[in-house]
Amino acid sequence: MENINRENPRYATAVERVQKIKKFYTGVLVFAIVFGIIYGIKFFKHGFPQNLGEMQVSWIFIIWGLILAIKGIKLFFFNSDWENDMINKEMKKQSNGNY
Repeated sequence: MENINRENPRYATAVERVQKIKKFYTGVLVFAIVFGIIYGIKFFKHGFPQNLGEMQVSWIFIIWGLILAIKGIKLFFFNSDWENDMINKEMKKQSNGNY
């Protein structure tokens, strides 16, 4: 196992990525708790809707959920590793004169 060198730029990048992941999961947890409380109250007050047409979801939750989905896609699918790989490929092309 590699020694952890806090001066290494890769360490700083890893710490930043872990903080972004933690922030994302915290946002998902807050969303789930708020959504659960609000719709739990509605459920206990009015019961389960007989058909899906009666079920109403607030635009705030739809937008909030979309924002979380976009952040998750950006964080897990378009991560900085891909960007670093592309930068390294371009630098390699330029150093070999293939550019």
